[in-house]
Amino acid sequence: MAFNNPASKFERAFRQFLIQQGAATEADCFIANDSRSRNILPNRTIIVVAFSPKNFFRSEGTCHVQIQHRFPALVQPGETNPDAQRIQMDAYLGDTIDSMVCGDGQSLELVADAITKAGRWLAQPDGTPEGAAIAQNNLDMANFRCDWIKQVQPFLTRGQSEIEPGGDKTFWAEILNFSAFVSTASIPN
Repeated sequence: MAFNNPASKFERAFRQFLIQQGAATEADCFIANDSRSRNILPNRTIIVVAFSPKNFFRSEGTCHVQIQHRFPALVQPGETNPDAQRIQMDAYLGDTIDSMVCGDGQSLELVADAITKAGRWLAQPDGTPEGAAIAQNNLDMANFRCDWIKQVQPFLTRGQSEIEPGGDKTFWAEILNFSAFVSTASIPN
């Protein structure tokens, strides 16, 4: 069996899940290796910072996931409310957390199922040229599976304030931490 990149697969599936939940858009949500400019603020980046295979050389195992949220840190020109950026940050972060509340709100099992469906959706052409291109670029998602997802401790961490490279924008980073087990439908549990 050929090894495929489970970290990339989870990132793409989770990004699509957030978009389908209405918590993100194509323009403001990125995966780790996304080469598009991230000059839109606020934005989210889904990063699998580590992958631990269940069995050596198998593409099933535990993804250690960060969802990094970046926000403008300074009061913007013309803004009269000094708390406006904090309020925007709390709402934006809340959109991500709210998307994780499915069903009874107690179990993330339904979220894992929704991430699986979102990932597999990427491999399904929808009859449009754009949909065909998306499916062609995501053929490896056809048998993707998110078996479970859970929050880890610490759940929320904060990145250091940063100045945008080559720019004068300062931004904050709020990071949500999860763990997820991913596999393929062809590999038995």
